[in-house]
Amino acid sequence: MSLRTRIALTFMLLLTAVLGAALGAVSVANRGNAERDVERQLEFGAQTFSGLLKSNRQLLTQAAQAVADDYGFRGAVAERDTDTLVSVLENGGSRVGAAMVVLTSLDGRVIAASGSHLITGAQFPIAALQRNGAAGDSTANVMVDNGKIYQVVAVPVKSPLPVAWITMGFELDARAAQSIATITGLGVALSVHSAQVSRGLRNTVGDLRGNDIVTRQIALESLDKTQVYATLSRSLAEARAPFERLTSTLFRIAGVSLIGFGWAAFWIARNITRPLRDLTQSVDQIREGSYDVELTVQRRDELGVLAEGLQLMQSAVKSRDQSIRRLAYEDTLTGLQNRTAFSANLTQAVNDPRGSPIGVAVINLNRFRRINEYLGYSVGDGVLTKTAERLATVPSAGTAVARLAADQFAAFTRLANSEDLLAWGASLLAALSEPVVIEAQPIDISATVGLAAAHTDTVSADDLLRCAELALEHARRDKRPLAIYEEALNPAARDQLSLLGELRHAIEHNEFRLFFQPKIEMTTNNIAGAEVLLRWQHPTRGLLSPAAFVPFAEQTGFIRRLTRWTLDHAIAQAAEWHCAGKPLPLAVNISADDVSDPRLDTRVAGLLTRHQLPPSLLTLELTESGFIDDPKRALSMLDALAVLGVNISIDDFGTGYSSLSLLARMPAHEVKIDRSFVQGLETDAEYAAIVRSAIEMGHSLGLKVVAEGIETEVAAQRLRALGCDIAQGYLYAKPMPLEQLQTWLEGRVRVPVIALPIDFNVEDVTDTISLATY
Repeated sequence: MSLRTRIALTFMLLLTAVLGAALGAVSVANRGNAERDVERQLEFGAQTFSGLLKSNRQLLTQAAQAVADDYGFRGAVAERDTDTLVSVLENGGSRVGAAMVVLTSLDGRVIAASGSHLITGAQFPIAALQRNGAAGDSTANVMVDNGKIYQVVAVPVKSPLPVAWITMGFELDARAAQSIATITGLGVALSVHSAQVSRGLRNTVGDLRGNDIVTRQIALESLDKTQVYATLSRSLAEARAPFERLTSTLFRIAGVSLIGFGWAAFWIARNITRPLRDLTQSVDQIREGSYDVELTVQRRDELGVLAEGLQLMQSAVKSRDQSIRRLAYEDTLTGLQNRTAFSANLTQAVNDPRGSPIGVAVINLNRFRRINEYLGYSVGDGVLTKTAERLATVPSAGTAVARLAADQFAAFTRLANSEDLLAWGASLLAALSEPVVIEAQPIDISATVGLAAAHTDTVSADDLLRCAELALEHARRDKRPLAIYEEALNPAARDQLSLLGELRHAIEHNEFRLFFQPKIEMTTNNIAGAEVLLRWQHPTRGLLSPAAFVPFAEQTGFIRRLTRWTLDHAIAQAAEWHCAGKPLPLAVNISADDVSDPRLDTRVAGLLTRHQLPPSLLTLELTESGFIDDPKRALSMLDALAVLGVNISIDDFGTGYSSLSLLARMPAHEVKIDRSFVQGLETDAEYAAIVRSAIEMGHSLGLKVVAEGIETEVAAQRLRALGCDIAQGYLYAKPMPLEQLQTWLEGRVRVPVIALPIDFNVEDVTDTISLATY
């Protein structure tokens, strides 16, 4: 239902309700007025009827008294001259129009009568008349004689004492009723009932209602066993007729008013809703993104103000929409697309039915962090802007360029064939080969590019971009400027990603297991300790080695949780052996990401304190590559760990990129020669020279030297001859679970360990580390 219709109907319903209530009230009032008018007419009629009877009574009394006072009449009564008496009675009654005149003796015997069927000697109810007269009752006395109703009075004939009674009466017939009806406007009816039926109704006045007739009965005093009623009646329909005519007139007026008001309401509603409809149409167009809609509502009332406000809002929304679109889909610094817009455009290109291959490149600027640190962020922003300009000018049809992160860009293009991918990637590198000039200063830039290509019906946009990012990571690890990811999807990588999603569940449900590989003192063959290795007892894939999940845990930062879990369980186990009087030093591997954790030292101190393990029984192994990104921070953390008394081991010694000066500054206790050098001892003289140099260097720095990956006795003898301190490898023992290790250790001699008690608390360690770090 439209607003116009609702407004008009609302007005109509309100008016209808008001008119209905008013007309209903008038109708009820008219009905009540009609009934009250009838009541008043009946009351007036009853009073009129009573007054008429009283007037008749007085007239009859005067006429009867005149006859009784006549001297000649008294003589005729004394003589019992019947003819004279009848003549006098007829004359006396005719003078007032009396229909009945009766002369009775004192005991009620008829002496003479005129207008009555009573014969001489008949009994007449004079006693009742005498009683009523003596009581002074003003009620009309009636009697029924020969089916006729008479109003009668009795007057004594005295000479000088009462000698007879004269009874005179008017007949209450239809003519009398008509005269009353003419005066009162009511219907009048006289009725006679037997005394038994009428008992209790004497001298009463009451209302009786029929369906449409209101009546009032007046009980008249009867001289015999019958009861006479005068019934006054009035029709309610007749009484209501004037009021109903008035009501009908009011209804007609209301109907005409309702029609006129309805037309006016619809006209007003149309004038109100027409501009609102125009504004609504404009709002719909604005909602659909069309902000150039012209508002045609020109008014000076509130709707005009609304239209003006809507137009201002339209301009503001248009401006904000443009700003939001820029923020949502555009990089504010370079003006290139951001990741959201790039993904959307790449998805559209992948879904294009043309079917030509699509090449995606992810470009990362090398050493951009150093530019920000040494030259300032403004110069860094300038480098990014210049880089964006150069990438946008690469002459490849359909190329779209975006900035994905701080120093990472992306581009995609359609290729004529898959072989063109490498040439396109080379053109991107060439565009960034020349120095950029920022604030009159030339700055050399270089980049690493990861490429991926796929046919549009074999890969999604997200997978294609992910493949290019994986290719970029591969190029950075191999120190190459460019790498190509040739496969559209890699199921193995997807499986590893799904394993990564289950790492949190594995931590919470203790699905990881500790394996131990013993370390042997080469001069005595005694047990010098063991290295802790992590395994994952996967509920569906079985026992997984660290290679299946640790690399991805390092990429996502989840490696810190793995390290905390390993340290907690390894320290707890070492503490259990220590309490049993059989201490065994344990070595736990930590990653470069762990070293960058500013709370690593506090965590290690807390675990040592909680499990009450002497720090000398714990060795933390870190690869040389863990120092490359931030050597200063790494050295500070190692110094803090050394303060705790924990041993530090440099793992994979000889394969990293650390300098000798950095190695000399490390608070290390031992170095581990990488297995690749150990396994080449038997076949390659150069490897033997490297191992000899590493052992001599370690000893010169006061460090113990550990060789891992020993698998043959020949290699063990050569290492022993070169002065290696500790051996580790399959020749002695493979990594084994705890139960198997405890069986393996039975009967073997362990190198004595001086385990100093813990003499620090976590708060003191935190303060010391803070001073060492800053």
